[in-house]
Amino acid sequence: MEEMMFVVTDVVNGVPLNLISYPGLFSKKRLDLGTRVLLENLIIPEEGAVADVGCGYGPIGIYVAIINPRLSVYMLDVNPLAVKASRENVERYGLGDRVKVLKSDLLSGFEFRVKAIYSNPPLSKGVDVLERLARDAPERLEKGGWVQMVLYKGEGNAVKIFSEYFPEVKVMKSVKGYSIVLAVNN
Repeated sequence: MEEMMFVVTDVVNGVPLNLISYPGLFSKKRLDLGTRVLLENLIIPEEGAVADVGCGYGPIGIYVAIINPRLSVYMLDVNPLAVKASRENVERYGLGDRVKVLKSDLLSGFEFRVKAIYSNPPLSKGVDVLERLARDAPERLEKGGWVQMVLYKGEGNAVKIFSEYFPEVKVMKSVKGYSIVLAVNN
């Protein structure tokens, strides 16, 4: 029996996205508003490496790789189905030479240093997700690197938690209940 799948088609900042997704994955049939708001406001480094944490089927990591061909992108997710979908999407776009998809529970299995970490964290799993990300991110970031994430009505918690680990934390923008939070590692 063939596995059911969806194709998520959208255009963000003029970049067409055409991504494979599966039942059981977050926002499986369309790009969710939070991810769109994050993509529209991403701070993307000129070169180096970045990580998409909790990548799902890969819209953030794929978008960043398309926008800047000089970047290496790591896409991380704990869900084997998300890892499968992301790998298929990396292949569809021919990005395998500089985009790696890894099975990792947030940053637990991730050993590399990056300039930026992007995330639409799974807050359905509770505030513990933010605690772990805030605690582990500084040692995975280069000096001056940053975490940029989108949260639905959770920015107060995120700012409080990330402020314990980062010298500079701010809400960049809020749109329809979604907030972009930026934490900079000086």
